[in-house]
Amino acid sequence: MQQYILRRLILMIPTILVITLFTFGLLRIMPGDFIVAQMAEARGVDEEQMQIWRAELGLDEPAITQYVKWVGGVLTGDWGTSFWQNEPVTHVIGRALPISIELGLLAIIIGIIISLPVGVISAVRQDTWLDYLGRSISIAGISIPNFFLAILIIIYGARWFGFFPTQVYQNPLDDPIANLKQFLPGAFVLGAALSAQNMRMLRTTMLETLRADYVRTARAKGLRESGVIFRHAFRNALIPVVTLLGFQISVAIGGSVIVETVFGMNGIGRNYIAAVQQRDYPLVQGILLVLVSTTLLTNLLVDLSYSWLDPRIRY
Repeated sequence: MQQYILRRLILMIPTILVITLFTFGLLRIMPGDFIVAQMAEARGVDEEQMQIWRAELGLDEPAITQYVKWVGGVLTGDWGTSFWQNEPVTHVIGRALPISIELGLLAIIIGIIISLPVGVISAVRQDTWLDYLGRSISIAGISIPNFFLAILIIIYGARWFGFFPTQVYQNPLDDPIANLKQFLPGAFVLGAALSAQNMRMLRTTMLETLRADYVRTARAKGLRESGVIFRHAFRNALIPVVTLLGFQISVAIGGSVIVETVFGMNGIGRNYIAAVQQRDYPLVQGILLVLVSTTLLTNLLVDLSYSWLDPRIRY
């Protein structure tokens, strides 16, 4: 197991380098740079002055030289300074990352709480009204766009309960109640879509597992139905769901830009989109490094969980 983990950690290094190098090249291929983006509405700025600003930011150097310098800075703890926000990239990420992590984890928790019982009941009570109800809920959760559900929550929340999204981040250590009020609506919007996907996946895998030979054998031995479902069927049916859940964790943390924008949260996703629009190369690369590392570590944890769910799996 230790050798497997060490091997996976070592393989992460070239993966991160390839992805960051590919993104670094794409950013340079895009028309314009940070100076052009800032001067888009300006008039009377001559090319000579723009070249001076590029030299101050290091944008006049070859792209491969900029990339090598960026990698060297990352290895020494210097992730560069954001062109757009004029502060160290680590400060920007350190301020935005807790927001996205809390939003994503709350969404995952809400999705698990909804999807697991509904998925199991829908499979066990196949073709009953409970099954039809669960499948209808899952289809609705997948079909309704996040931004539409978020707008509905804001409109009717303000009309019925006087709810308005708080623009200032509420630290859970200072005021946990205010923090939950700020994050729960957005987490519910994300969790609704995640739970719908997990629900359909769990129902499908549970139906396959309940028809397996070892489940029929367990029933023939006279085991209680609850024991057959949860000790034998449910645990093996979780493997595809855990795989999907690992993917959802990365998406919930880094891909929640729509929810962050609608509810006024300055998280990683919102900062990433703004940085791309502004051609803020250091901030884009720093956020991408965090997202790629999070995805790779999440996939490693998901793979390690397989051996716990199914003891037959060995590494």
